[in-house]
Amino acid sequence: MEMRQDLDTLSDQTEDSRPGTHLRNTDEWKKGGRLLSGLVGSNVFLFGAALATCVFTEDVDIYEFDFLIYLSVIMVICILWMFFQMYFTWRNKHAILYKDCQAGPIWMRAGIIIFGVGTLVMASVKIIHAAEHIGCGTPMKIIQPAIQAIFVIVQTCFLWKSCKHCVQIYINATRCFLMVLLTVNLIIWIYQVAEESIHHTIELHKQLNISEDSNSSLNKEDESENEERCGCRLQCKNDTKIYIYLYPFNIEYNLFAAAMIYIMWKNVGRQIDDNASHHHGIGPGFRQHIPLLGLMCGLTIFLIGLVMFIMYEIGRDNKDRQWLSLTTFCIYHVVSLALMCLANLVGMIIFRLDKRNMDKQKNPSRALDTALLLGATLGQYAISYYSSIAMVSTQPFSSLNGLMLSYSILMILQHSIQNAFIIEGLHRLPPNLPLSPISSNLSSPTVQHETIVHITAPETDRRQSLTLPKNSSRKLSRRGTLSAQIKSHLKKRKTMKDVYLFLFLCNIIFWIMPAFGARIRFDNGIEVKFYGFGLWAIITNISLPFGIFYRMHTAATLLELYSMS
Repeated sequence: MEMRQDLDTLSDQTEDSRPGTHLRNTDEWKKGGRLLSGLVGSNVFLFGAALATCVFTEDVDIYEFDFLIYLSVIMVICILWMFFQMYFTWRNKHAILYKDCQAGPIWMRAGIIIFGVGTLVMASVKIIHAAEHIGCGTPMKIIQPAIQAIFVIVQTCFLWKSCKHCVQIYINATRCFLMVLLTVNLIIWIYQVAEESIHHTIELHKQLNISEDSNSSLNKEDESENEERCGCRLQCKNDTKIYIYLYPFNIEYNLFAAAMIYIMWKNVGRQIDDNASHHHGIGPGFRQHIPLLGLMCGLTIFLIGLVMFIMYEIGRDNKDRQWLSLTTFCIYHVVSLALMCLANLVGMIIFRLDKRNMDKQKNPSRALDTALLLGATLGQYAISYYSSIAMVSTQPFSSLNGLMLSYSILMILQHSIQNAFIIEGLHRLPPNLPLSPISSNLSSPTVQHETIVHITAPETDRRQSLTLPKNSSRKLSRRGTLSAQIKSHLKKRKTMKDVYLFLFLCNIIFWIMPAFGARIRFDNGIEVKFYGFGLWAIITNISLPFGIFYRMHTAATLLELYSMS
């Protein structure tokens, strides 16, 4: 009887441990947990977004006070949970049994530290600015930046330590808190984008000499009236200028953090092998080849872009030089976009020559990169198509119209080609040369060094090889064929590194210019006259933040492809 009971118990355990049953239960649990966390996160996000909308649509201070309280409470909850999560995973080693080696690459963690430092500087400036206006503001304008500074420090440490973790215990609670943390970053991003857009809209409104309307969101941010009413000193004006230049760091920090948290949310409960075939970080051929051509061309575009941007900003305040600075700025954009299109085409041609297998396995990081690239592209598509219609429909057709039309068409073309180039690069597997057992280890620095030494062997060694036996000559012929294939692969890899580095520097300068105030489609005045200031301001303020994010995300993805090439 006891033996029969033991056999029955063993059969029950065997049935429960069947692969199909285990996977089915895991999938059901995963779907239920993700649904629950999605509902929690969506409610937190929608309520915060509604409060943020009230801040910029109603001229009542209480809405801003309520929003800052709500944001501060949510950030405090997230801070406490991140402390608990780091402490719990440190004390309980069985909480993290698996890690995703593709999540949280070093370039992304370094980027979040750089943007986090800029966010901390902005929080300090906000606290100083609020202390200067303590008589005409609420204490929450001092408390909220202080809490946000603590939130940024704790979140940066949390992401640096835990971005690769695949949590296996308390899965439901972990998913819910990660989703809340994700939504907090998105709410802060929306708030900062709206603030920055209003600042730039007010400046453009003054430059274009358009009469003030009854829009409360513009009247609310009238800084001159606030300075007179609150007795602001000269330091307040400097703080306001610093605000404008620090917004991009805060905006990019929240987007980087949201992307990393989303990958962590996808990896909760995931069981994967840490020793994956792909890798992030500095590639094995980094020290063997410095892409001088891509570096020099990219730095040329970058430095010329900085000079053009400075001239453009100076020329905006001078009506006599405004047309000249705007025209040269447009010419620079047209030439740069054409070169970027050419570089993308060269990279796609090399992809066709260097045929490789495609990775079709599911990967949260790659899927997110692809979705963000395609989604953020829609912003540039929208503003380019609106601008193209205005250019074609405007009479008479001037040289500036032609430059702006070329700029819009090249922007659409460059985004399309670059997206196809990057997405294909993300799905390409490492090269496979099946002529020798060492072909499976081509990615190791030792094998690459040996093959390079063999390729560059002296002529005397080649002559000595002619006197060897037949078996040795056959081995040498096979090795020579393998060396020829490796040499061809190294040439393609060097060219791809040049392309990646050139496109990386170009995308960085194309992020800097609009992120720090270049509004080329506003300053020419053609779209404003065609659509009206109000409608064109709405189109630009919605589309442009996505275009700015696209450039930074593209630069980060190109850096990843460069490190893996």
